[in-house]
Amino acid sequence: MYSYLIREATVVDGSGQPPFRADVAVEGERIAAIAPRIDGTAEQQIQADGLVAAPGFIDIHTHTDATIFKHPLVESKAMQGVTVEVIGNCGIGTFPVRPERKKTLADYLKMHDFDLPEGGLDWNDLTQYAQRLEHLGMGINLAPLVSHGALRIAVMGAEDRDPSPAELIQMERLLAEALQQGAWGMSTGLIYPPGSFAKTEELIALAKVLARYNALYTSHIRGESGTLMQALDEAIRIGRESGARVEVSHLKAMGRDNWGRGQEVLRKLELARRAGVDIAADQYPYEASSTSLSALVPQWAHAGGVPELLQRLSSPRLRPRIREGIMKEMTVRGGPERIMVTNIFSDRNPSLSGKTLTQIAESWRCPAEEAVIRLLLEEEAAVGAIFFSMSEEDVTAILASDQVSVGSDGRGQNATEDSGEATHPRSYGTFARILGHYVREKSLLPLATAVRKMTGLSARRLGFADRGLLQPGFAADLVLFDPAAIADRADFIHSHEYARGILHVWVNGRPLIQDGKFTGERPGRVLRKKNP
Repeated sequence: MYSYLIREATVVDGSGQPPFRADVAVEGERIAAIAPRIDGTAEQQIQADGLVAAPGFIDIHTHTDATIFKHPLVESKAMQGVTVEVIGNCGIGTFPVRPERKKTLADYLKMHDFDLPEGGLDWNDLTQYAQRLEHLGMGINLAPLVSHGALRIAVMGAEDRDPSPAELIQMERLLAEALQQGAWGMSTGLIYPPGSFAKTEELIALAKVLARYNALYTSHIRGESGTLMQALDEAIRIGRESGARVEVSHLKAMGRDNWGRGQEVLRKLELARRAGVDIAADQYPYEASSTSLSALVPQWAHAGGVPELLQRLSSPRLRPRIREGIMKEMTVRGGPERIMVTNIFSDRNPSLSGKTLTQIAESWRCPAEEAVIRLLLEEEAAVGAIFFSMSEEDVTAILASDQVSVGSDGRGQNATEDSGEATHPRSYGTFARILGHYVREKSLLPLATAVRKMTGLSARRLGFADRGLLQPGFAADLVLFDPAAIADRADFIHSHEYARGILHVWVNGRPLIQDGKFTGERPGRVLRKKNP
């Protein structure tokens, strides 16, 4: 007897092949059979006429590393059909942890909107972090990357310098240990100190370790606006000289001066692939990005960590130089009227969440760059922001590529508990937006191509052996949705709105969502890469 038998579904299997009508049988944690007609009985049968059965969606780029402790069901992602999230991205992550530098890492994470659990960083490595998560009980699966920022902090703190030969060896050793414990690769965030302090040679040395383990190098590259092409050249060089697979995170052309370069970016990556570099990218389908407000502050001011940053922001001597840097970065990102404050962790300025820097500056009667400095000082640098700095032309050009996976760059949230603060709608709408707006309404992509970008392509980039496809023997991560109804409901004004159209979600063969409602099950686990 099967556990579940889905009758007469439109199967979109994640490979990119055209949809076909079939029954799908689940037995335990695995897909048991897919055929035009499956004979037999099941503990539960579901009539799926008119519904699409697809592999559970893989969110290849997320930041749920800490919000998982607050929202273990990961509601905002599960309601989009996501069954796997890849965490540890942009060089921002929760391991490795060294006791003597725990506070530096915790400050770094807080600056990037990571609200750590009670007890803080009470683990040292991936194994202990994974045990903490699995004891918690999760709705979906998490696949961890090692973050370069945490790796550098563990060995060097937040210093702006090259590692010594001994320190580089130590970083390589810590990276290898995390890979042996099951990490799927390493991420870098090359606009965020301390990752931005690393030279290309350091990254190539670490990527060579990744290549030995057939693991992925994924990167928030060193520039996404005026230096976009040079930053891509660096990523390509790292792949070519190390032999590692390369994933460019949330591919975009940021800033009005760069609008229209989406096709040029795609051509550069294609030429690199033809030259033998295994490089691809991921993307979220929005014209706005989101990160820490501290990204506006010149990188030199971050050296040494958050306490030193706050001292420099307070320094009358350094203030003019910092103001100049903030003004320059605000201009690149579209100006203060196109930058909206989101996450604020203290109780001092909650009313500012959802307001632009222009609005805040007007209410405080000061220039926008001074408002940035004041807000960062009052909130100890822990402020999030949304930057409206991209064009729809580039979003659609990049989205149309069959070599670009889907990654939300968001985090797991709960629409009720998190409703008091503004957030980027990508945490609630990325996958549904593509299937509803770009597939059904705009016909930018065929349905099978879109699903492949959310499943099979991501699985191949990561190296998953048994996920990403609807195929007998594969893990029963499975979503059943209505293609006529699926849509994103969250926007930049009403950001905490669950997607609609997802009816059933199974994770590891167990039902997380049935008939659009959570079952109370927590079937997720930490997925770890197996090494030879």
